[in-house]
Amino acid sequence: MEDIKIAGVHTIKHWKELDSILDTNDNKNWALAFSFFEERIETRYLKPIEAILNLGNNNGEGFAVVNLQCSLIETIESFINGWVYNATKTVDKQGNTWYSGDKIAEYKKDKDLKNLNIFESFFDNREPFKIIFEKNNLKGNDFYWNVRCGLLHETQTKNGWKIKVSKKNNEESITDNKTIYRENFQRDIKKVIENYKSAIVNGEVLNGIESNNLRQNFRDKFNHICEESKEK
Repeated sequence: MEDIKIAGVHTIKHWKELDSILDTNDNKNWALAFSFFEERIETRYLKPIEAILNLGNNNGEGFAVVNLQCSLIETIESFINGWVYNATKTVDKQGNTWYSGDKIAEYKKDKDLKNLNIFESFFDNREPFKIIFEKNNLKGNDFYWNVRCGLLHETQTKNGWKIKVSKKNNEESITDNKTIYRENFQRDIKKVIENYKSAIVNGEVLNGIESNNLRQNFRDKFNHICEESKEK
């Protein structure tokens, strides 16, 4: 089972070997460790998003793009905090298995979170979105309910939110009138990833999270991924 690929060509075995020599207080090998994250999101998110954007159309593709971007945001923020998804398993008297997900994320075994909290955390803390949201008086919960949930459940945004193609010379990714410019939004998500990479690789503080905690969260997340992958 250790030959299962979890990030591009990287397997569970590759991660376990690397994890055994990682030290959260030493920068050595952390660039290699982060390459696992990069490979994972490159193949599963970044390339698919770029492929849709490169179509050059404006016939509703923005809904698919932002939907994928929302999923990517959840992945990034969960890695930063070490949050892992846990569906509650129940077996009834007839032997039927049921799953529920009211508490969709588990934080260090003692604090349950919902998807809403992930978006609040992301937009409250991650640059450049923290500045953008503060400047335009926007809230992460507004984005969650009216963009993420609207797209996921009805393929539409709600309550004034709009998705548009980024205009030439327009640097904004989200404006005060709740317009998301999809290409610029992707650019700013990549900036969050760059900041995260710098913190992991160089042992820097990221938005108040100390590097050793950030690195341990990273390890916990990949170890959880490995355990879940082996069960497939």
